[in-house]
Amino acid sequence: MAIKRAAVYLITSVCACLVLSDTTHNPRSKFKAAVYEHKVILPEKSDKPVTRQAALSLMYKNLDVYRTQTEAAGQQNVDILVFPEDGTYGMMIKNRTHLSPYLEYIPDPLQETWNPCTEPGMHTDTEVQHRLSCLARNGALYLVANMGDKQPCSTKTDPDCPSDGQYQFNTNVVYDPNGTLIARYHKEHLFFETQFNKPKKVNIVHFDTPFGRFGVFTCFDILFRDPPITLVERYGIGNVVFPTAWMDALPLLAAIQFHSSFAVKMRVNFLAANIHLPAKRFQGSGIYTPDVNANFYYNNSELSDGRLLISELDVVHKTTPRVKEALPIVNEAPPIVNILPVDQISHQTTNGEEFKAEVFHDLFNFVLVEETKGSLSVCYNKLCCHLDYEKDNSSSSNNDMYAFGAFDNLHTYEGQYYLQICTLLRCANSSKESCGSSIQQAQTRFRYLRVKGTFGTPYVFPAILLTDSGQLKLAPKQWTFNDLVLESTEPLNFPLLSANLFGRIYDWDEDEDSNSSGCCHGDWRLMLMLLTVYCTLKIALCA
Repeated sequence: MAIKRAAVYLITSVCACLVLSDTTHNPRSKFKAAVYEHKVILPEKSDKPVTRQAALSLMYKNLDVYRTQTEAAGQQNVDILVFPEDGTYGMMIKNRTHLSPYLEYIPDPLQETWNPCTEPGMHTDTEVQHRLSCLARNGALYLVANMGDKQPCSTKTDPDCPSDGQYQFNTNVVYDPNGTLIARYHKEHLFFETQFNKPKKVNIVHFDTPFGRFGVFTCFDILFRDPPITLVERYGIGNVVFPTAWMDALPLLAAIQFHSSFAVKMRVNFLAANIHLPAKRFQGSGIYTPDVNANFYYNNSELSDGRLLISELDVVHKTTPRVKEALPIVNEAPPIVNILPVDQISHQTTNGEEFKAEVFHDLFNFVLVEETKGSLSVCYNKLCCHLDYEKDNSSSSNNDMYAFGAFDNLHTYEGQYYLQICTLLRCANSSKESCGSSIQQAQTRFRYLRVKGTFGTPYVFPAILLTDSGQLKLAPKQWTFNDLVLESTEPLNFPLLSANLFGRIYDWDEDEDSNSSGCCHGDWRLMLMLLTVYCTLKIALCA
């Protein structure tokens, strides 16, 4: 598996070098970005599929909202606007037959050039694409939206073709300011989306603008190597557009919390547009930058509406790594990952008695944070976490209880992926068992925090999550992240819910090679040797 990954790394690095557009070197230094958190209008529940006309009627209602927001963005000279995942029809249709009337055939822009606004007759039943294209054209901006794609297939020629004769994909589309379709992305990591098919191979999708190169992926994808990490590390991505229908999962995975951490760790501008359904815990959008800055919207009131966020951003230019720099450290025999029984988890602590509590269905090792000021350590397997802290003087007058925890194991709930986590969090009450429960209230402010750990991965995503009477807050410009160390630079201006270092060891995830397709199933050692020769001949092109 490691040799396969190295060979793929060589292929993608060379290709990226050859196609890197000159537009990423444009001298433009600023651009205006917008995301819209959309209070999606949902279809009524039905025991049978609706007609295409009924589906269009519902989607037009949502697109009318899109039009209003696009016009508002255009009036403020926005360059790029992102709408959320499932924004045209909602996320509740789990039956693929029931979803079919909402889908459209979306052509591959790498295979044909199409402007749905000016050429509506080129493909039939593409009314939604026509409207989206015209929004981009009339607003003179890049527009990113999410919708459903149907691709016809035949069971006679394709053994993987579904019995209904079409693939259905959760799809992001991107239109340029003229309304031309320039990118199409099929979501790779589906989150219990039985109405959609997983693509046969990972879509690595990006597009170039006068203000930088943008990568495209969706929601659950963010937790995995492909496509997010691949886009940033191998394709010169300095910006990400991210339609999402993200349900908050406190204390580690609230939308604004984790999406902002990706921007900081991967050094990209991150444009995240979520749907707005607080009753179902869908909320939280933002425009996040590498320098721990954020323009975000979070409102969990069921009576609240969506919101358009607009920010002027610095252009982030990245260069694609040279091939000789691109090879990862290959571990031919990674450790066998086992889910350890509680009584076999190694640990060591200082200044505190250890206990165990569940965080998002994983059992962490914790120590209480009892003093007003101090240092603590806690370990789990090979990960040891260290905390230096100082609470505000008023902390002694409230009943907040905090704990500092560590986790180093395979997460197996709603997916399997390997995590290494250090977390300082507020417990729900005075019971140790409540540490790790979802909670949005706190009263304690911290004057200083410093969190670090002995991580076995460079992919560590930092976040500080605060609260203002139950409304989640970030801490822009109040902390730094250097050498995998999270450190506050000033007293935090709201009470603390959590401070996390969220590490991912992608190579230790469940092996998905059996689900891959294409040319890559031969002798990888031979392929690697041939690619090395090829890259030696082509290296001058990357100079």
